[in-house]
Amino acid sequence: MKKHQRLIPILTPIFLLLLALHSMLVDYELAVSEPISVSMDAKEDINLSPPEQKIEIKKGVWFRIDYLSHMISELQKEELPIDTTPEESIDTLKRILIGQRILFFILTFYMLLCFSAFVSFLYKAWFYLPLNRGLFWLGIFWTLQQTLVHLRIATEGGIWAWAGVAFFLTSFVLCILSSVYIEKGKKEPLTFETLKHSSALEEEGRAPVPSSRASYLKLLAHFLVIILVGVLIGNFIYIPLFLLQKYYVTEFGIFILSLLGLLSGFYIYNYSKVGGEKQLSSLQNTLVSVSYLQFRFLRNGFLGIFGLILVVFFVTFLFSLLLFNIDILQTNTGLLEKGTEF
Repeated sequence: MKKHQRLIPILTPIFLLLLALHSMLVDYELAVSEPISVSMDAKEDINLSPPEQKIEIKKGVWFRIDYLSHMISELQKEELPIDTTPEESIDTLKRILIGQRILFFILTFYMLLCFSAFVSFLYKAWFYLPLNRGLFWLGIFWTLQQTLVHLRIATEGGIWAWAGVAFFLTSFVLCILSSVYIEKGKKEPLTFETLKHSSALEEEGRAPVPSSRASYLKLLAHFLVIILVGVLIGNFIYIPLFLLQKYYVTEFGIFILSLLGLLSGFYIYNYSKVGGEKQLSSLQNTLVSVSYLQFRFLRNGFLGIFGLILVVFFVTFLFSLLLFNIDILQTNTGLLEKGTEF
C-alpha cells in the first residue's frame, strides 16, 4: 500500500470523530414562518408573499438532555399543587428524554468506533478490516446527509455554511477513498493474530480441564449445587438489583456502568496479556485491546440480533402455520365445532 493510500484511512476516522462531536453539540431545524391571517377584502390590496423558510441553529444532543432534565425536575417540584401538575406533558418529555439519551449513547459509541478503527488500522491488527468497513460505510451516508443540509443552509444566505459544506464534502470523499484503499491492504502482514486463534478460555487466562467420567451421584450433587447457588443469587443479587433499579434509577445506572467498566477492564487486561505484540509497548497493546473489545462487542451484538430475528421469524411462521391448519380443519371437517358439543 502506497503512502497516501495508508494516510487517508488514518485521517478519515479523525474527520468522522469531529462529525460526531459536531452532532453532539450543534443541531439544525427548518423553521417556516406562519402567514399572517387577513380578511378577504384586504387580500385584494395586499400582495401576500409565500411563507419564508429559515434554518435555525440550535444546541445539540448534550445540551438538549440537560435542558429536558431541568424542565422535568421543575415540573415535578413539590411546590406545585397536585391538581396542576401536567402529567401528560411530563410523560411526553420523559419519552423525548429517553430518545435523546439513546441518541447520545449511539453517538458516543460511534466516537469510540472511530478510535478503534484508527488504532486497529495504525497497528495493522487482524480485525481492522471489519471495523473500518463499518465505520466508513456509515460515514459515507452520514457525511452525504450533512453535506446536503449545509448546502441548503448556504443557499439560504449563510455564507459561513460554505465552510461546513467543504468540511463534510471532504469527509464524504475521504470515506469513499478509504473504503477503496483498505481493501487493497488485505494481503499485508497483520498483527495480534494470537487473539484470532485463541479460545474463550485462553482469553480469560484459563486452560481447559480434561473431563472425567461422571457418576449419577456427582450429577445429582451438581444439580443441587446449581439450585442452591441460583436461590442465593436470586435472594442476594437479583432481588436487591430489582429494587435498586425500581426506586433508585440514577444509583442503579451508576452501579451498572461501574460493573461494565470493571468487566471491560478485565477483558482488556487479558487481551493485552494473551495477544500483545512484543515489539509494541504496553500502552500500545492496551490501545489495541480496547479496539478489539469493541470489535468483539460489535460481532457478538450483530450475531445476537440476527439470531433473535431468526427465532422471531421461526416462531411467527409456526404460529401462522398452526392458525392456517386450524382454519382448514374447521372449514373442511368441522372437528372443532363437534368438539364443543361434548
